[in-house]
Amino acid sequence: MNEALKWKLAFAFLLVFVAGAATGSFFGLHHLRRHVILGPPHSGDVKERMQEHFRRALDLTADQEKKVGPIVESTSAKLETIRVETAERVRTVMEESKRQIAPLLTPEQQSKLDKLDKEHRSMMMHHGFLPGPPPADKSASPAP
Repeated sequence: MNEALKWKLAFAFLLVFVAGAATGSFFGLHHLRRHVILGPPHSGDVKERMQEHFRRALDLTADQEKKVGPIVESTSAKLETIRVETAERVRTVMEESKRQIAPLLTPEQQSKLDKLDKEHRSMMMHHGFLPGPPPADKSASPAP
């Protein structure tokens, strides 16, 4: 194999590597933006996301946007109701499961289960699936 062919082959491999890296970066950034940065739509975001999606995808006129707006608002309200009901059902099932599992565990394992539950609740609150802890009652605390 002559020297020129070796360089051409090395360049071809480099080109394929760069193309693969560029493709991977593109899809990685797309995934990051779509699922990590934007995250799942939170309760207040659904309406705005739906309106924006319809506006862009369908090239709605201003008049059409005004007519579609109330429909989207109604739909997002219904979806929020479903989300809240579903979250409550999931929470109930998970609590029942924990109540059934806890008696089967050693005290050390129960402590670990409580820690897991606390971490899970914290994560759910962080992502907007659970309300935050209630504010501390200032009237119950002793005055300085």
